[in-house]
Amino acid sequence: MVGEEPARVLDLGAGRGGFAAMLRDAGHEVFCIDRTVELVAGLPARLGTRLHVVGQVESLPFLSCHFDVVTAAQTLHRFAPGLALGEIARVLKPGGYLAIAYNTRDDTVPWVRRLIARMRATDPGSMRGDFGEDSVEKVAESPYFGLLERRNFRNWTPITRDGLISMVERRPAVARLDPAARGRLVAEVGAIYEEYARVPDPLMLPFQTSCWRAEVDHSKLVINDAFDDVLQIKL
Repeated sequence: MVGEEPARVLDLGAGRGGFAAMLRDAGHEVFCIDRTVELVAGLPARLGTRLHVVGQVESLPFLSCHFDVVTAAQTLHRFAPGLALGEIARVLKPGGYLAIAYNTRDDTVPWVRRLIARMRATDPGSMRGDFGEDSVEKVAESPYFGLLERRNFRNWTPITRDGLISMVERRPAVARLDPAARGRLVAEVGAIYEEYARVPDPLMLPFQTSCWRAEVDHSKLVINDAFDDVLQIKL
């Protein structure tokens, strides 16, 4: 997403800095922005730098053409695209990239398909495989970015029976169920686990990581004679 050569990177919605730490470990100079003061306050201790600010992505407090890459890992959908994409383009250097990543659960595995089907009977929006892709479509439609490249990767995460049940119970729709219905759901999820797990080994929960990269196009950031839909006021 960022490349092998050291780059100056801005991580959007950095949170506790997990993705930013991976970028730093890969040798990049990483700046972070997040709207939550408490999270940004913890970033210097984790990342060892003070390049991080509290702010809004829709109004980035950085100079134009300042970054080689802007990253958004699991966060792009949080920002207003009509404002954020112009600001992201502005702070990127010519030839720079917006790099996006989303993790979704991979439903090509039989036990995961069964789990998803049971979850969606309670929560139709649960475990969507296209999470975040609406925000990526806005990038594809934006005049400030060129052709999107995409790569998908599968990752496997071990999960215990208790961990699987806890993941299900954290869903807001599940938390709203009455105790009896929640108990039936938990029992069914536990049964799926027991059918497929080879105790004492945990089940392996598959995730798909989808990564996109789009090169910035600064030509649309400047109003010139090629723009027809402009009102010019001479002073």
